[in-house]
Amino acid sequence: MVQSEVILDVQHLQTYFLSGDKKNPTEMRASDDFSYQVHKGEFVAIVGESGSGKSVSALSVMGLIPYPPGLVVGGKILFHGKDLVQCSDAEIESIRGSKISMIFQEPSTALNPVLTIGKQIAETIRIHDKKIGKKEAMAKAVELLAKVNIPNPEVRAKQYPFELSGGMQQRAMIAMAMSCNPEILICDEPTTALDVTVQAQVLEQLNSLREEFGTALVLITHNLGVVARYADSVKVVYGGKIVEEGTPEHIFENPHHPYTLGLIRAVPRLDLPRSYGLHTIPGEQPDMSKIIPNSCAFAVRCPYATDECRCQRPPLEEIEPGHFCACFHKDETDEERSALV
Repeated sequence: MVQSEVILDVQHLQTYFLSGDKKNPTEMRASDDFSYQVHKGEFVAIVGESGSGKSVSALSVMGLIPYPPGLVVGGKILFHGKDLVQCSDAEIESIRGSKISMIFQEPSTALNPVLTIGKQIAETIRIHDKKIGKKEAMAKAVELLAKVNIPNPEVRAKQYPFELSGGMQQRAMIAMAMSCNPEILICDEPTTALDVTVQAQVLEQLNSLREEFGTALVLITHNLGVVARYADSVKVVYGGKIVEEGTPEHIFENPHHPYTLGLIRAVPRLDLPRSYGLHTIPGEQPDMSKIIPNSCAFAVRCPYATDECRCQRPPLEEIEPGHFCACFHKDETDEERSALV
């Protein structure tokens, strides 16, 4: 993909949560030195285990980190060069929903249960366009529901969320998020609660909308199959940091970070004999409040870890054009990489 204009530039984002005693609070570094860019019309995938800091980074961009206990303590979030971290609440509200939208993980909890689907979409439209009337906004809501392939949109617009299936609820969320034609659409695990068939339909819908409107898509996911099929750029996240990034070809055909290798090996392989088995990454996702700041967060689970990894943080370095990795032992994983082929 030929890279276009950078519309979102997240630089060294640090989002922390404080808990425990007010005098001696425990500091949890949910996003720590988190940096990435989003180009116009690009499909960016952010991949990692639960608790790695993916959703926190997205909520930071949207200005939705609850305070207390959360706070963006450092870094910049540049949207067309404007730092969202320094913006007032009113400025953020004018951007959120109109310029940058978000689809949340559970549509059943994100939608208001006491308002009809049509009213919720129409309300979003009227918040960002004061000149539009109620009837016109409702007509546009019905049009958007049809756009995301919801059957009988006029009828569905008058129904409440509980009257829709999970797949239809997610489509309604997509319609709401696209109602103001945003430049960036952030999708936080948008297909988690859906069956496989509906997942594919929703993802195809998102990708077609991206191509039709030129909207940049940031997808937070566990599904490596989705990443391989749709993404232009992949960010692998662990312990609040990006540990490897590149194109899908870089990540799947030439992975270097031990964590990336572990994620790929954990995907069931139907093209191999049963003796290949199911592979897992030893250990558990680390407690973010106990990670040593100047160290590799993956060191406790990594078979290549040395004392250097436990007392220094590896920098994110370019290993080939467009392919970056943060690991002191990225060149020692040749044998494990070859086993994936």
